[in-house]
Amino acid sequence: MFRHQGKSRTLKHNLRIATVLSFVAGMVNVTGFLSFKQLTTNVTGHFALFIYDVANFEFWKGTIYFLYIFSFLLVPFYPVS
Repeated sequence: MFRHQGKSRTLKHNLRIATVLSFVAGMVNVTGFLSFKQLTTNVTGHFALFIYDVANFEFWKGTIYFLYIFSFLLVPFYPVS
């Protein structure tokens, strides 16, 4: 699955890779949450914490998580010299 590159890698290979990586990410999320009672992921964890804070009317904390998310999404547009 990871041996295929370029034109020899098909949609089927990409879906297999996405499935494996999604499963691993989900296991990290669950394990971290059950172990530490805290989301241990990067952007997905920030989305969850943002929604949690907004739902509990803690808008200041939610704004901080929103800024993390916004910064992550802004990075691809930052010019590299």
